[in-house]
Amino acid sequence: MSDGPGSEAFFDRLARRYERTFAPDARATEVDLRSLVTQLAAGATVLDVGCGTGRAWPVLLAAELRVIAMDASAEMLREAERRSSAERVVRLRADLYRPWPVADRSIDAIFALHAVLAHPPGDPRTAWAHVGREIRRVAHEGAILAIDFPAPSWAKRHLEPLGADRYLYRDEQGAEIVALVPEPADGLAALGLSLSLAPCATGVRASGRLPTAPSSRT
Repeated sequence: MSDGPGSEAFFDRLARRYERTFAPDARATEVDLRSLVTQLAAGATVLDVGCGTGRAWPVLLAAELRVIAMDASAEMLREAERRSSAERVVRLRADLYRPWPVADRSIDAIFALHAVLAHPPGDPRTAWAHVGREIRRVAHEGAILAIDFPAPSWAKRHLEPLGADRYLYRDEQGAEIVALVPEPADGLAALGLSLSLAPCATGVRASGRLPTAPSSRT
């Protein structure tokens, strides 16, 4: 789970202990992804945005999906390479907030799970608008989308508030990162995507399909 130049150092530092400290266990990951993968046919291509240590890969590959994974953190990707499933995954080191190294209209599903959008650089609305444009560029019409947002109610209880929807996270070993936690509907509006919002294990999940453009008539 890494995105933006400001968060790379944080996730590089946490990479070796991320699985133990932050990531959901294998069973929780499987349950979380089940409703998403069952909507996809074998052979469909999934883009795992902010893939982190690749904890989603075994579930996606077991469903016979083709997986392209993207993360900004070299250390997180290095940890992900330790997985036996890694050799079957196309792995890309790429900043979520720069042009994605993914072909136009090549993706059947995009999963940006576990609050990967919580650390945008610069103006957050500009950053999220870029992500929305890249999603629309690389995804097929009708592609399945799932994007997680942390819940503001959780952030207010567990993180240090800094104002303007910003919160400081500090772990036991002193690693710090600022998380932006707006109302999920506001984040979704900045992405420019029309998706449904529902509670999930890590906050709120926006999910649905990329709209199909109306056919033109002559």
